[in-house]
Amino acid sequence: METWGPGAGRDEVALWRQLARLTEQVNSTVGRRLTRGHGVAMSELLLLLSLTEQRDGTLRISDLVKALGANQSSVSRMVARLEEAGWVVRRSAQGDKRGVDVQVTAEGAELAGAARRTLSQALAEALDAAALNDSTASLVARLRYTPAAPTA
Repeated sequence: METWGPGAGRDEVALWRQLARLTEQVNSTVGRRLTRGHGVAMSELLLLLSLTEQRDGTLRISDLVKALGANQSSVSRMVARLEEAGWVVRRSAQGDKRGVDVQVTAEGAELAGAARRTLSQALAEALDAAALNDSTASLVARLRYTPAAPTA
């Protein structure tokens, strides 16, 4: 029986390699579907989803940087591309003209909803395929069927 504690008889490097393979396989498959179907990259969709989850559809760029785990220049480039496409608008932050707010447009929210449905379906399909691959099957089983530990 396998024990699930830090350093308790499992090979952390093997688990990390499985995770890296799984991440690459899933991101590649899902990324292609999003780009072909909606003209949006995964990172851009995650930005749009972060905005649509807000009551007013707005976040400061600094909050997007934190939410996405990306650097300021990457987020600024993404915002510029999304703004050019008409999916977001930028403006000076209310109360602090040094900051920049980003707000999702109606078109951006519509795209995010459709792309989220594609993402969900593509993730399920990619994980189904990975569950049949000997190099990732056990990790997919752990992710799907082991309850997540409470975060609080």
